[in-house]
Amino acid sequence: MLQIKPATLDHLAEITAIFAHHVRTGTGSFHITPPPLEEMTQKWHEMQKQGHPWLVGLDPNTQKVLGFCYASDFRKKEAFSATLEDTIYVHPQFLHQGLGQALLGALVNECRALGFTQLVAVIGDANNRGSIALHQRLGFEHAGVLKQVGHKHGLWLDIVLMQRALQEQPHDASTP
Repeated sequence: MLQIKPATLDHLAEITAIFAHHVRTGTGSFHITPPPLEEMTQKWHEMQKQGHPWLVGLDPNTQKVLGFCYASDFRKKEAFSATLEDTIYVHPQFLHQGLGQALLGALVNECRALGFTQLVAVIGDANNRGSIALHQRLGFEHAGVLKQVGHKHGLWLDIVLMQRALQEQPHDASTP
């Protein structure tokens, strides 16, 4: 069983360690160097001020962080204020056990409840089949690929864009 709740300052050291592992060993993040705890703490504070959700998945017995996800600004321009971008990482020892689906599902529900209208996934590496499949299972649709926009571990990497509507939107009369 997984306990999902809002991330607190107490979770950030474990969150930082999980993210650092994925930065060092994978291509899902285009960070080259893992951000330090201070940077992650600053990001957490910023997201708290903005009212954006940041969730952790905890082992109910030990309270160890098994994964985390958050929804941040998709872009800083005002016209994008109703659209968020998701980020999700699971502890390497707990991959492929359904934690990602539980976390991302909770994040989708939280974003919808907060009134956001779109959730975008910017998935590092077109070969990141696990993340792509996870997002598809939760109703995200393929929205495009940016080819060879990142370089990491000696590889040129694509970004896969996926999108999920959170609310029904009326179309303007001027919209085709």
